[in-house]
Amino acid sequence: MKRNATPTRRRFNIVEFLNPSGALAWRVSGIAEDGTRVRSNFRTKAEAEGERDRLESEFRNGAIATRLVSTRLTDTQAADAERAFAMLDGKPLCEAVAFFLANYREPVVKKSLDDAFAEFLTDKRNSNSREDTIRSLKVKVGFLVSRHGRAAVSEIAGERVREIIFRPGTAPVTRDNVRRALSSFFAWAKRQGYCAANPCDAIEPIKAEREEPRILPLADAFRLLSAAAAYKGGVVLPWCAIALFAAVRPRELGKLTWADIDLEARTITVGAHIAKMRSRRVVEISDNLAEWLAPHALKQTPIAGANWRRDFDAVKTSVGYGTPTEGQPDLQPWTPDILRHTAISHHYAMHQHEGKTAAWAGNSPDMIHKHYKGLVKASDAAAFWQLSPAPAKGKIVRMAA
Repeated sequence: MKRNATPTRRRFNIVEFLNPSGALAWRVSGIAEDGTRVRSNFRTKAEAEGERDRLESEFRNGAIATRLVSTRLTDTQAADAERAFAMLDGKPLCEAVAFFLANYREPVVKKSLDDAFAEFLTDKRNSNSREDTIRSLKVKVGFLVSRHGRAAVSEIAGERVREIIFRPGTAPVTRDNVRRALSSFFAWAKRQGYCAANPCDAIEPIKAEREEPRILPLADAFRLLSAAAAYKGGVVLPWCAIALFAAVRPRELGKLTWADIDLEARTITVGAHIAKMRSRRVVEISDNLAEWLAPHALKQTPIAGANWRRDFDAVKTSVGYGTPTEGQPDLQPWTPDILRHTAISHHYAMHQHEGKTAAWAGNSPDMIHKHYKGLVKASDAAAFWQLSPAPAKGKIVRMAA
């Protein structure tokens, strides 16, 4: 019995189709011997078959003259490789591919820096970023946007970013903060398809020598509290005392109310909606802090009133701190968070327990160990926690001016 012959696999195929005019036509398609793609249309099937047979014969004759090489490439890939070699005209294929991979960038969506930054801030707000974070980004990324706002995000090269980060006169800490803010923006822009790469990736983090936290001397701490108590009936006394003896951050204090303070239980609750790290913490109130707060708890003195900044500056100036002026050239600089640093340093010196101080201050034990260890003597710590508005009575110590 005669077996059916295995059909010959053709390199060129005929497809019947209707052309735009509605007439029936036949298309011959495939890959020619030189690797070029064939795609020809004919009005009759016979014409198409004739062209197919001619191409098949031409390919077979060419294949006989071609050296056979073992390869894992498909016919299409081999044809592409042949065309690539022809285009390179003797130049190395591997080097050409390496250059392409090093310089190729995925197509991006054109978006101006101005528009992209506005979207970025909207996304930050939608993801519940705090206004402090938004304000910080507006400043740090804003340096770049103000200079190149009309340029497309994809056009911002590393040189432009470096100009912003390494502005003359900026400290290393400031430079690294700007670098991190810009990197956050470009990482977001890359996810949106506005740029193919983050230009900040090529910029190394800027290392800075961290200065030891500045703390108030005992005498100055007591003078500050006394001046706050005497100024306008103690309008800024609760803010000063809580910052100095409970290490509550200034931005947290701005949202704290008397409902968060329980003098009977001796606790201050810094809720997750207030805390910097969005984690609720309960701060123990020391005996002397309770004494400073007691009269103001009865009066419900606002912790951060409407004119708090102006009133606090006046109190600082009265005890020798602030920005030097012609009239007061000898004012000492007031370091941000100096009251918090003072509180943490004395708490750690008193308890000698990194974990306890970290939990109390809303910090990490590693941070306490690195920055606050050894700043205060045990004897000074004992005196600090006895600073009180009450008349001297045994262990209660009032520091001389």
